[in-house]
Amino acid sequence: MGINGIGAVSYPIAGYESRKAERNVAEGNFAKQAAEAAQATAQTSTAILHGSDEETGDIAIFSNADLVNNLSITVYKTQDFDSNNPVYKVKTWDKDGNVTERMIDVSKVDPKNCDTAEMYAYTANLKVSGKGSFEDTVLKAAVAKAVKNAEQRSSASWSFSEKTDWVKIVNDIMQSEYSYGDLKGYMEWKKFLGLLEK
Repeated sequence: MGINGIGAVSYPIAGYESRKAERNVAEGNFAKQAAEAAQATAQTSTAILHGSDEETGDIAIFSNADLVNNLSITVYKTQDFDSNNPVYKVKTWDKDGNVTERMIDVSKVDPKNCDTAEMYAYTANLKVSGKGSFEDTVLKAAVAKAVKNAEQRSSASWSFSEKTDWVKIVNDIMQSEYSYGDLKGYMEWKKFLGLLEK
């Protein structure tokens, strides 16, 4: 699957963004940290990228595999989906294959205080509703998570259920882009910030 499709995977996204992020993340060592994490887990990674749910007929609109932690997450549009009241099914799989399922009402998601599952549902809804492209929504959320993981020096310290201030993360990324003179990158992240602040 291409980068514009359902099959976005955290590791390749982080690798794809690493050259740009290396210039932009504080201390400039995001690429090194991502490479070290990938190398350390490349031989033992068992994360699976999940697609549509054949049992229920629910359609996967975003899937992500976190190869560093052997976790995966998929956001589903259910058979009874109502675009006027968007509620998404989100499934997460841990390293042992245990699955957790949640229903997330995106109208109740606060980007200043939500977990990764809520943010992925929120940004997937932005894409589904036509407010932004894949690159402007869920891809930006996945990159923001990867940047935050690198800043913490341990991606294992952030789970899909840990609440965080995504607006602050995006502001920090924007400031880095601006500080390093990447005005195009700055404007791309500013667009994403605008989607989060609505």
